[in-house]
Amino acid sequence: FTIRRKLILDGLRSLKGIECSLPGGSFFVFPSVKGTGMNGEEFTKRCLEEVGVAMIPGTAFGKFAVDNVRFNFATSRENISKAIEKVNKVLK
Repeated sequence: FTIRRKLILDGLRSLKGIECSLPGGSFFVFPSVKGTGMNGEEFTKRCLEEVGVAMIPGTAFGKFAVDNVRFNFATSRENISKAIEKVNKVLK
């Protein structure tokens, strides 16, 4: 999972407008998407509808996280790479 965590962190950090900190534990990252011009709800909706990538908006965890989303990286490295490529298409 260390490799998968690095893969998703590097991938998300390479995307325009997304900031992602190293998670303290678990199989999730909680990046800010504020720099994309969208809040977490808008971002998750567009990613799901436009490219089929599912994530959870940060508001599911409280009002403080309106600009965040939660990704799970307990999947294959191939799926993580494909998801990053697809999310990048939403941001272009």
